[in-house]
Order: sequence, then C-alpha cells, then structure tokens
Amino acid sequence: MAESSYDIEKVCEAINKIDSHLSVNPDDSTLNSEDFPPLINYCPLVNNDSEHNCKNYEELVSSAFITMLVSFISSNHGEYLDRDKFAEYAILWLCYQLNKKTVNTIDNLNDYYNTYIKGIEKYSDKLEDAENYNSCKDIINKKQYLMNMDINKMSKLYEALKILCDMYTECNGKEESYTDCSKDAQDFVQKFENLNNDPSITGNDSYREILFSLSTNYNNFKNDCAKKCSKCSEIPTLTDIKVPKSYVQDQVESSGVTSPSSSIASTLIPGLSTFAIPAFLGIAYKYSLFGIDKLFQRQYIRKKLKKIKKKMELNI
Repeated sequence: MAESSYDIEKVCEAINKIDSHLSVNPDDSTLNSEDFPPLINYCPLVNNDSEHNCKNYEELVSSAFITMLVSFISSNHGEYLDRDKFAEYAILWLCYQLNKKTVNTIDNLNDYYNTYIKGIEKYSDKLEDAENYNSCKDIINKKQYLMNMDINKMSKLYEALKILCDMYTECNGKEESYTDCSKDAQDFVQKFENLNNDPSITGNDSYREILFSLSTNYNNFKNDCAKKCSKCSEIPTLTDIKVPKSYVQDQVESSGVTSPSSSIASTLIPGLSTFAIPAFLGIAYKYSLFGIDKLFQRQYIRKKLKKIKKKMELNI
C-alpha cells in the first residue's frame, strides 16, 4: 500500500479479529462472560482474584477493547505511530459497540473510562501481560481528548471506517473477483459525504482529524487496490473536507487576527481624529470669537442709539 505513518490493514485485521469473537446481544441481561474466553482477560477478578468475570455488556466490551489494544501492541513492537493511530480507531470501535445498546445512558467516554477501563488498574499486578497492559493504559491516556467526544458522532465515524476495512479485506482476499468493489466504495463515499456535510463534525478538530485519516486511507485504497482488483478501477473520488465559516471565524477571533477592513478602520480613525478634532476646534474657536465680536458691536450700537434718543427728547 501507499506509504503511511501506520498500516490501515493491520488496524482492520485487529478489529475484525475481535469482532469475530464478540457475537453478543448488547441488551442481553443474562450475558455470561464464559462464552467469550478470548475476551475476558481484562474482566474484573472474582473468587479471591482467581478468575475473571464480566457481569454485564459494558464490562465485556471494556475487556474486549483492552484485549484488542494489548494484542496490537504485543504484535507491533516499537511501532509507536501505528499504536497511536490504532488507539484512535479502537476508541471509535468502543463508541460504536456501546452505542449498539437500545437504551444507552453513556453520552461520552469519560465516566465509562473511569468506571470500567481504569477500574481494573487495581488488578494490574495480577494481570497476564501486565507490561503491555501498562503500555495500553499509557496510549489511552494520550487520547484523553477523545473521551469527551459525542458517542453518536464517534459511532458514525466508525461506520465509515468499518466499510473501509471491509473494502481492504475484500480486495486482499478476493482480488479479481471483488465484484462489489464499486458498490462498497459508493457506500463509503456516501457515508463520508454525510459526515463532511455535518458542521458539528467538520468544525471540531478531533473529528476532522479522523475524517482526514479516513480520506487518506480511502485514497490509498483507490490508488493501490485498483492495480490488483479490476473491479476497483473506477470508484468515486472524495470531495475535499469542508471547514464551516463559523469555525474559521472562531479561529480568526481566538488568534487575535482582525479582518482587513477592521484593521484599516482602526488605523485610519485615530489618524483622522488626530487631524480633524484640532481643526474642528480651531474653526469653532474662530467662529465663536467672531460671534462674540458681533455681539459686542450690537450692544455698543444699542447703547449709542439710546444716548442719541435721550438727547433728542431733551431738545424737544
């Protein structure tokens, strides 16, 4: 595949592997974690810490999430860029799984993370593969900014990722016989465009970064898989990721940058004021003096007229 800071095919392989074991009804209140032996290594310890047991769907999904991360870390030693991106996609997966419940009371991952994922830290010294678990915990902590994201929106982003993973899997597995390539690509593009037309997603740095990653992965698929899958030679092109005007305005205001017109006005007005105010005051002063002189003249004339009038009366 095209050069990238991480291998999307490894990410998809890890997700598909966990999904193959997590065949469960999220609303099943009688869930028995013993039915999912590969996924229970990070369930709470019971019976004097002798065995793991998840008593509900949330605990099982948490254990599956940690299992997926630990497995990926252990099979990709030293590839930290891969780990970082995989953790991001794994969190999308986690949101999607939690959102599958008919009644989901979890809006963001913060409370869930503190209750279920961090909740097993007290068992860390008794866990198998504790070193990789601690590495997993460190990676998750670096993604704390995603813990406040909306689970519904994260689930929609995962749905796009899932289609993309299916495309990579099908192309690698079927090659020439991947007859649904065009349809699957159209499904992905439609999902992508729906996300791209949502200002609440494109106007958020974290969501938009994930959208950009999905776009890059799709373009890599479009450029490379078309060479080995004949049915993938003509698939749709994605539009550029949109940035809402309101987001741009917020960024401009937060950076302290003003618009050109505002800048010009703020420069000109003080200058004009410096020139205009003294000039105006000078003119006003001149005309005020001129008015006072006229007033004195009128008063003087009135006095002279009164004196003349008195003299005339006396002479009569």
